[in-house]
Amino acid sequence: MKSFLYLVSCLLPLVISANNPKGIVDGNNKFAFKLFHAVKGSANENQFYSPFSISTAMAMVYAGARTETEIQINQTMNFTQSEKFHSDYKHLMHRLDKGTEGKIKLNIANGLWAQKDFKFLDTYFDIAKSDYNSELKNVDFTDALESEKTRIDINKWVEQKTNDKIKDLLSHGDLSSLTRLVLVNAIYFYGDWDKPFKKTSTMPAEFSQIDGTQIMVPFMNQHDRYNYYEDSKIQALEIPYKDNKASMVIFLPTNKKGIGEFEKLFDYKYYLEIISSFQTNEVRLSLPKFQTTCKINLGSTLAQMGMSLAFSPDSADFSGMTGKRDLYVSEVIHQAFIDVDEKGTEAAAATAVIMMTTSARPSPDIKVFDADHPFVMVIKDNTTGSILFFGKIMIPKVSK
Repeated sequence: MKSFLYLVSCLLPLVISANNPKGIVDGNNKFAFKLFHAVKGSANENQFYSPFSISTAMAMVYAGARTETEIQINQTMNFTQSEKFHSDYKHLMHRLDKGTEGKIKLNIANGLWAQKDFKFLDTYFDIAKSDYNSELKNVDFTDALESEKTRIDINKWVEQKTNDKIKDLLSHGDLSSLTRLVLVNAIYFYGDWDKPFKKTSTMPAEFSQIDGTQIMVPFMNQHDRYNYYEDSKIQALEIPYKDNKASMVIFLPTNKKGIGEFEKLFDYKYYLEIISSFQTNEVRLSLPKFQTTCKINLGSTLAQMGMSLAFSPDSADFSGMTGKRDLYVSEVIHQAFIDVDEKGTEAAAATAVIMMTTSARPSPDIKVFDADHPFVMVIKDNTTGSILFFGKIMIPKVSK
């Protein structure tokens, strides 16, 4: 009987290497933009996800990939070609955690649930435990009651690690008697704004949707100095979190109906051009409060992006996990959450990789940044330059 492997990850898109930080950061950020162009939602649908959650989940899959499967994952994910790739992730986790005290909350946790009598290669578990700091738990997926109990335990573990923001990651039926391994990576992020918005300055205003209709939503308002950029196509603004450990960057099309055209132009090169061109300006900022949860199935998307072999029962090679070519990726499921208010931002994400066997006008010197129509946003780690979250806000649903 063929075996079944299930991996789950919930992480932020943070990445750096002890020896080659720019290479790993660039690789993961390039993937973030590739995914942004590959994932298509409906015209009035918010999009929010964690590229690094997906990258890290696939990095753990990558540890067991061999031959052409390994090459395709490497090229699709823009991973660096280095024998120290996984140990670099270990240094990344350490550096990302270092220096966050009193600035942002960044909790990362990894765990392994393995079929107690199934033979995985020790070398694969060594990577998971030493480089990703994963604890190993032996369970019995072959017993229906025990398997369901394990699913519930994993979901509770994920909820705990994400401050209850990612719930029911694994649905009933996701685990079966063929499940052999569940590998879970969880991350939770919270950052207070460096300069919080005053609640007394929040007031309802109109937000223009892509079809031209308008809805009333609460807007936070602030007059301060920000890193600012503008050209004929967009305005961009950076809002720092406490002690400048991380930032939210908002990209607002000049044309209120121009989000679609901007998406086509917005690539990693343009992003770097904007970030490097920021100048400090006095700005009157209006930003809607919003909360959104998004869940997307990425299996077919990643296959179309270039790693089709990983999803092929006949051709996938993950012999680095078991010593045999008996596993393939059947689905990649991603879920992310964000809540933006006057105080700051709360965010979490989860990725499951399922592997089966076979107002008055201001003076000219004051910029006005009124995010009253669809915009793109990222949350980035300022120490490493890594993109933490990526989103497109079409309708700013109000947090409750």
